[in-house]
Amino acid sequence: MVYIYTSSENTKRLNYIAQHIFNHILGIEFVITSDKKSYLAQSNPCINYSETELNHGLHIVPHGLLFESGIKPMKQLKETEWKGLFCFFENKNGDIPFDLFAAAFYLLTLYEENFPLELDEHRRFRHAESLLFQKGILEIPIIDRWAYLLKEELENAGFQTNDFKLREFKTISTFDIDYPFLYQYKGFIKNSGGILKDLLKGNFNQIKDRFFTLLRFKEDPYLAALKTIQEIQTQLKKSYYLFVLLGKRGKYGRTTVYSPKKYYSYLKSLDSAQIGLHPSYDTLRNSKNLLKEKNKLEQILDSKITASRQHFLRMQSPETFQELNLAGIKEDFTLAFAQAPGFRSGTAVPYFFYDLQKEETTSLFIRPTVMMDSSFIFHLKLTPEEALMQMKKLADACKQSGGDYLSLWHNSNLAHTAQANPWISVFIQSYQYAISLENH
Repeated sequence: MVYIYTSSENTKRLNYIAQHIFNHILGIEFVITSDKKSYLAQSNPCINYSETELNHGLHIVPHGLLFESGIKPMKQLKETEWKGLFCFFENKNGDIPFDLFAAAFYLLTLYEENFPLELDEHRRFRHAESLLFQKGILEIPIIDRWAYLLKEELENAGFQTNDFKLREFKTISTFDIDYPFLYQYKGFIKNSGGILKDLLKGNFNQIKDRFFTLLRFKEDPYLAALKTIQEIQTQLKKSYYLFVLLGKRGKYGRTTVYSPKKYYSYLKSLDSAQIGLHPSYDTLRNSKNLLKEKNKLEQILDSKITASRQHFLRMQSPETFQELNLAGIKEDFTLAFAQAPGFRSGTAVPYFFYDLQKEETTSLFIRPTVMMDSSFIFHLKLTPEEALMQMKKLADACKQSGGDYLSLWHNSNLAHTAQANPWISVFIQSYQYAISLENH
């Protein structure tokens, strides 16, 4: 048990961030008390989170953020360094040179995303505006590192931490099914246009591939990729998540003319996959569309849908999370930047969404996504070898402090043969590497 003393009566935010640091990361219970006498009598690990020096336990001087309500812009974060790690909300008094709790809360709640200077073309918060990206530490789960160092500081102060049960590293595979079919169910006009484009480019193998698929001599490459994913997960005895896109047809929507029963029957047959909703491009700030798509998928699969990830990672905080929570979604996997891998909220450990507008901890569980295949392939334009190296580094970063290496792949990027598509090998090797870390 960790005891935290504070002189403030407003402890909602402090309780929230203590829950993440102590319960979720370090595996220990905590008590927040304003009873000074009781606090001073404790022999358990103690943290004095107040302005007053009590000469008992670690002293962390509050910045003030955790005792406020509402949201306001912050122009000066008073950046500094602690044991080689970037930190902010500096305070030269106390045993730790910054307010660790307030800094972790700021990152975990995406506080800065409430005041974007400019949204990107999809109305998303730009990764270039992220504090962690600007400081070059987006690929480090900084909150998790701070938590481990805090445990060390408690030990150095003479407290026993034998009861701490550090969280164990996990590998979680997730897949977005933007396009279940490459050729089938596209309609005559779309397929004719595709053939014409291939003719003009001299892609005769693709024309042959299309005809063989349409004539049912071979399986559609994108559906075949889904089955390959299933085989790999079964061989490794791993469960996984599939996120299904519905919505209307269009530039950023589905490409099939109608909803193929073959596809839905296949999804219903899966035992090791948890099916989630991939809310369409048109669900941003549109709770009506979100509920419509969720209800439709539940009807199709005849099962409750409790997991989701926004299509195009198109989200805005806090509105998207508020709408998902109201829609009955229990876990969301959207948290990532489309153009940069890493830890958008500073952690690789899942946590509950804190609604800054309502000042309450919700039941929506946020599962941070560490990497997306399209980031490496289309945005960063890395070679398969370069991408594999970076994926391994991200898995190592998660392993170091008990986080989840949660990867996002698209079946469309894993289609065709391993000889023709090197990204299949990258997926398998990176996945096997991450799994190997679970056993060490």
